[in-house]
Amino acid sequence: MGMMDKAKMAQKALKLQKELKRMKIEAEAGDGDIKVTAGLVISQTSMNVEVKSIDIKPEATEDLPRLERLLASAINQANKELMAEATEKMQEIAGSLNLPGM
Repeated sequence: MGMMDKAKMAQKALKLQKELKRMKIEAEAGDGDIKVTAGLVISQTSMNVEVKSIDIKPEATEDLPRLERLLASAINQANKELMAEATEKMQEIAGSLNLPGM
């Protein structure tokens, strides 16, 4: 791989990292009783989902077991959607690099 190819790959990787850091997903549960907003935290060695905010309608607090289920559901949905979108973006970049096996 030549110097220009390495530079292009590094540039695309940096662009991807910036896009991933800006991603935010909002997931709802219980007809909007719970809304969770999540994003990605990226370090040199890992990528993790971080819940940024949780919005709970006051009436949803009347049934604690339901609230717990809805909260878990909304967080899991946000996580699933965020990781799916991040994977799609990473595959787009990897595909444009013409890497073997991608």
